[in-house]
Formats: sequence, C-alpha cells, structure tokens
Amino acid sequence: MMFTENQLARTSRDFSSIAKEEVTVEQIGSGLYGFGSELATLRLFAKYNSNGAIHNAKCRVGYSENLGKFYFSIDL
Repeated sequence: MMFTENQLARTSRDFSSIAKEEVTVEQIGSGLYGFGSELATLRLFAKYNSNGAIHNAKCRVGYSENLGKFYFSIDL
C-alpha cells in the first residue's frame, strides 16, 4: 500500500497535531515514519499505545544513528 503525497501531507499534519510540534512523515517500505524531536516521537508512541497496558506491536520509537533523528514508526 503506497500513500499518495496528499495522504502523507495529511498524516504529517495529524502527527504534528498529536505531537504538538512539527513532524515530517515518510513511507519507507511497509511503514510510516514520523521524524521529529524525542518528545514528539514519544507523544505519538503514547497516543498509539493508549490501550492501557496493551502494547501495540506495530508501533516503535527510536533514534536513527545514520539520519541523526528520532522517529516514530507504525507498520501498515
């Protein structure tokens, strides 16, 4: 499933709204990656894992050494 440019722009706006700061979104393979500050990515992770103690295995957060950026990713 490939996202269109409009869908990526809308997802970037949605992620930025949740994170309360600018987040850029890219589709890499079968995942969506939101790049932003550490706090922004943790806010996204918390939002997508808001089912109490149940962890959403499709969501990850981390730091990319090669890009030098924090990321939040969700598998499609």
